[in-house]
Amino acid sequence: MTNSAPRKGDSYLKFTGADSYVEIASIADYSVATTGELAVAAWIRPDTLNFPNWEGSRYVHWLGKGEGAGNSGQQEWAFRMYNRDHTAEHPPRPNRISFYVFNPEGGEGVGSYFQDTLQRGHWIFVVGVADSTRTYMYRDGQYRRCDTYRGASVGHCPIHYQPPPNDDLQLEINPTAGSSPLRFGTRDLNSFFEGGLSRVRIWNRVLGASEVSGLYSSDAAPSEGLVAEFLLNDGSGTIAADTAQGNDGTIFGAAWDVQR
Repeated sequence: MTNSAPRKGDSYLKFTGADSYVEIASIADYSVATTGELAVAAWIRPDTLNFPNWEGSRYVHWLGKGEGAGNSGQQEWAFRMYNRDHTAEHPPRPNRISFYVFNPEGGEGVGSYFQDTLQRGHWIFVVGVADSTRTYMYRDGQYRRCDTYRGASVGHCPIHYQPPPNDDLQLEINPTAGSSPLRFGTRDLNSFFEGGLSRVRIWNRVLGASEVSGLYSSDAAPSEGLVAEFLLNDGSGTIAADTAQGNDGTIFGAAWDVQR
């Protein structure tokens, strides 16, 4: 299948892996709770397979909305990518890329993922989707997995369980809109992505499989429900322009680069 990845000469935004990110003010359209549905698409190019500034079990958040924890938490959703080596999970999660939804207090989340052998400097098209009860994950235009974050399991979308001692109880997520900003290159400044991002888009609805395939192959972005479009191709300046609603972001530490 042909794809619409950044071509030679295309500008994109490059993150250094330390204190480089984009920050965009929160609006209701970025929250699952607004319509009960959300879809987020991005081209991502990891420039390392082992990130220098990671958290938890050796993962980085490379895009997300959420800050704080516990009673003051405003966690909502996030993408993360694990290091290739020495992940502290059993079984290991080498370079797993995940899309999670969270309760406001944070902690355990529920989401979907793919876990493939990746290459440095290679563009990947990632789409994370949430409807009212499930999350879905796509890579390079192809559906990979679904998971149930609340309610009964339907079809092949499994439910998840709380950690011990309550591991016989379902882990349920009830997304809540908060005021935490949307960020690229990190979620809440606790870990940082190293590599490129391009064409980050958000919809306040579910994208169907054919729409995801069209985005991958020809960059055919559906206009219905499109609430954010950060093409990240300006090539200069400190503003990440939003061509959907004009809710522009500010670039901190990241630099413009050109695909070679």
